[in-house]
Amino acid sequence: MRLIDFISKRDRYLSFPWMATAGLQLSGYTLYDVYLSPQRQLEVAQRMNQEFNADFTYPMDDGAIFVETLGLPLLKPDFDFPSVLENPIKTTKDLEELQVPNPYSDGRMPLNLKALELIATGIRKPLSLSIQGPFTLAVELVGATDFVRAIIRNPDFIEKVLDFTNQVVGDYARATVKAGTKFICISEPTAVILSPDRFEKMVAVRLRALYNSLGPGVWKVLHICGDTRFLLPHMLECGAEGLSLDQVMDLSSIIKKVPKNTVILGNLDPIYVLRELSPEEVRAKTLELLRSMKGYSNYMFSFGCDCTPDTPLNNLRAAMEASRTRIVDL
Repeated sequence: MRLIDFISKRDRYLSFPWMATAGLQLSGYTLYDVYLSPQRQLEVAQRMNQEFNADFTYPMDDGAIFVETLGLPLLKPDFDFPSVLENPIKTTKDLEELQVPNPYSDGRMPLNLKALELIATGIRKPLSLSIQGPFTLAVELVGATDFVRAIIRNPDFIEKVLDFTNQVVGDYARATVKAGTKFICISEPTAVILSPDRFEKMVAVRLRALYNSLGPGVWKVLHICGDTRFLLPHMLECGAEGLSLDQVMDLSSIIKKVPKNTVILGNLDPIYVLRELSPEEVRAKTLELLRSMKGYSNYMFSFGCDCTPDTPLNNLRAAMEASRTRIVDL
């Protein structure tokens, strides 16, 4: 079954919200309390499912799993996601000193796979997972400024880095599918810096191969932050069944330009709306977004990006309750 078949012909729009750090508020655990315990991963996912009742389940987001396993130094807050402190890969020799991690033995990857197995069997909803894409991982390894310079000055080096990161992400993604993941969203926020031609050569070609390697039974989604109108034709050719779009995008105009079998996800503002407004205002903004999508069966409700760790839980509840409004009642 394709993603479009799963979400269409229903009396309401399905929802896939980005709000994993809300699980830390609900549980009182720190981020690594959860990361280091598959049982706590399951506990938090169950609590999130009870509180917000989304149409998919998902573990705590773990965008740093690749850079951490590869040994990059990280800043590790208790209640927010880790961030890279250094970008050490500057030459081909540096790259050759890295090894592609084995998802079943290296770093926290085996713990994550165990957590996915527990969640997939413990909650009767499709298990979704968001992972960092190969291009964004490559920029993390090299550093944004050096990466952009090397695109011009040392393209062979960039190709080698991208080949490496594609294997890192692909090996892990395939392992997560075996663990029970049904819905994979590859996040390539850094790809917004590329021209359409470079996006096709550096991102789209590799994503097509990666998505294809996951098999036909997995729902594949692509997320890129920012204004991606200029990349949209190439995003549609990446092999994804769905596109997750940032809050700056006007979905009511975008959805008219995509094939009816491509799912569009988005794009309630996680900052101005979810964090700053009252629950009543969040509900109104959610309904406004849903009404703008009325008539499009290939739409799925989501946020423009992950909500912040300090987002009020009552605002999230308001958004999720409003998202379950029947289409005929909008």
